[in-house]
Amino acid sequence: MLVMKFGGTSVQDASALRKVASIVSSHPAEPGGVLVVMSATSGTTNLLLSLAERAGRGDDIDAELAGLATRHTEILAELAPSASPVDLIHVLNECKAYARALQVLGECTAQSLDHMASFGERLSTTILYSALRSENTAAIYFDVRNVMRTNDIFCSATVNMHDTRILCQQQLAPLCATDSIVITQGFIGSTADDRTTTLGRGGSDYTAAILGASLAAREIQIWTDVSGVYSTDPRIASDATPIPELSFGEVRELALYGAKVLHPDTIAPAVEALIPVCVLNTFRPDDAGTRIVAHSPSTAAIHAVSIVRGCSIVMCNAVAATHIRSVPELGRAIILETETVESAMLVVKCPDEEALLALEVAIADASVAIRPTSLLAVSGPRVNMPSIFAAIASSVSAFQVYAIATGAAEHTIFLAVDESQSNDALRAIHGIIPRHQ
Repeated sequence: MLVMKFGGTSVQDASALRKVASIVSSHPAEPGGVLVVMSATSGTTNLLLSLAERAGRGDDIDAELAGLATRHTEILAELAPSASPVDLIHVLNECKAYARALQVLGECTAQSLDHMASFGERLSTTILYSALRSENTAAIYFDVRNVMRTNDIFCSATVNMHDTRILCQQQLAPLCATDSIVITQGFIGSTADDRTTTLGRGGSDYTAAILGASLAAREIQIWTDVSGVYSTDPRIASDATPIPELSFGEVRELALYGAKVLHPDTIAPAVEALIPVCVLNTFRPDDAGTRIVAHSPSTAAIHAVSIVRGCSIVMCNAVAATHIRSVPELGRAIILETETVESAMLVVKCPDEEALLALEVAIADASVAIRPTSLLAVSGPRVNMPSIFAAIASSVSAFQVYAIATGAAEHTIFLAVDESQSNDALRAIHGIIPRHQ
């Protein structure tokens, strides 16, 4: 069985959805079937949340509702001119009626936001379902709220994995066992008493992982607008390339230290079930992408270099370091530290003005030195080998490097680099990756 998840940019318009339809239709003989999980069309969730809040204040939202309807009906008409719009119009009318109810009530609660947001995924899945049916492709529309059981913490609900797994086996598994493509929604769920909830941002990836784990899928595919997880930011290094395979641990480290990758928590259910997750490009479906597994047998020394900007490196004595750690706003902001008996080095990423002010107060001491810095994270299965460590250090010898340290994880090395030289230092490290594959 195969789970295929398509994000917002993959379903943003008729052209993108045409590619989605082609991709999902290319597995007619998949044992156990194909389950398609979809996000809302690009920008729709934010629009719906804004409309809910404005409706609760009694604002006039007629023009925006009309625009929402026009956009989605035009997408369907362009994608599949012969498709019936009846199902889509039904969802649009339900959305309009709910917005009107919020105007009458004069309030918008967290529960209201979740229910309104759910229309985004319901609209996109209805479009794909209607288009496939118009082409005589066997397809089944399935409301994920029937199986995705959550608590009632609206806007960021927690999934009841036990109940969800049972419901998936009872309701989804039989549908997936047919020759039909089953189309369902990401991001949304439901309480036991049928109140709509959402799983928070990144919820569609999480949905795909949960459903895949519940149904024992052979693979979960995350289709997006990039060809996998890259060796570094292509905007900084033009020779960045997709990494063929990564371990879950490496993905977690990369996400923590600036890389634009999947949030590791969203795919954890799949990894725990030993189901590989593939990151693929909707617009370049023949690209190999990146395969994420629990434990990768890769022999490459270095896989990726990521960057955390806007940091401060604090060099001080052990007493001052202890004081900085004791400040609540700063203890949470320390992303790297090394310490000897007499001295310490802390890399701090202040998330807001409050934390920055707390840092300035905490270091009001002539014995404390602070400099703006960027933190480079070099990830790979063998980065901590002496020869690889030496090669990394040598590659940045021309730059102002304040510290090189290993992290808690065995596959990451950190470098605190002068902020003005960080891009050049990143490119220098990235340049040695091909020599250590």
